Amino acid sequence: MAEHKSFGSDNHAGAHEAVVNAVIAANTGDATAYGEDEWTRRATARLREIFQAEGDVFFVFNGSAANVLGLSLLLRRYEAVICAETAHIHTDECGAAEQILGTKLLTVPSPDGKVTLAGIERHLHGRGDEHHAQPGAVAITQTTELGTCYTLEELRTISDFCRANDLRLFIDGARLANAAAHLDCSLADLAQYADVLSFGGTKNGAIGAEAVVVMRPDLVADVKYLRKQQLQLASKMRFLSAQFLALMEDDLWRQSAAHANQMAQRLYSEIL
Repeated sequence: MAEHKSFGSDNHAGAHEAVVNAVIAANTGDATAYGEDEWTRRATARLREIFQAEGDVFFVFNGSAANVLGLSLLLRRYEAVICAETAHIHTDECGAAEQILGTKLLTVPSPDGKVTLAGIERHLHGRGDEHHAQPGAVAITQTTELGTCYTLEELRTISDFCRANDLRLFIDGARLANAAAHLDCSLADLAQYADVLSFGGTKNGAIGAEAVVVMRPDLVADVKYLRKQQLQLASKMRFLSAQFLALMEDDLWRQSAAHANQMAQRLYSEIL
């Protein structure tokens, strides 16, 4: 009988052998808890270098947590998030942003998954009006939930608009590796336009680990407290960090993402 293959989600796939082996290798002796270990020091230092982040890097367990933590660094209590109507934070996170942060999501039409300047502008009319939730951040997904990818020029345009209009920019990077492979650019090329972004591991060979990359140093001070409040501080952090060390070894993250992109293109070609 032919083997059946699931196309339900990249979450259905197993972890990369190198990641599993890295976790096993880290399972030796004692290590200081809560990220005060050598694996975490090496992994966060390497990610700061790769992303050219002036802030810091923090590990969490899953993508929804990365989104909530990332957005929590960018919002005042009365501020709202502008996002695509197809955004994961709007459609697939059970109201986590609203429940945990108390923020309002201001959605914009996104037939191709992308946020446009016109979509952002439509939610700026209530600024200064105390009866309206005040837009404080824009959240985009790279690559998007519909499989499209912002070009570097599109990212630059959105980033410039946000900075000109006192909006902070968050990038949901659950599939950031796929975007970098598709655009043939570095992670730093993508990250330079964000204030905070996530770097997905789980959808790229990890067992269960995501990184929140804080690009601005002025946003770092609150992260450790918010991560703890949001139940995302791992006691045995070395096992999350070891996964990222494996993904960064010889750019395994890019190799796996490029392969995934190729297989997606092959599937697309076959069903046309």
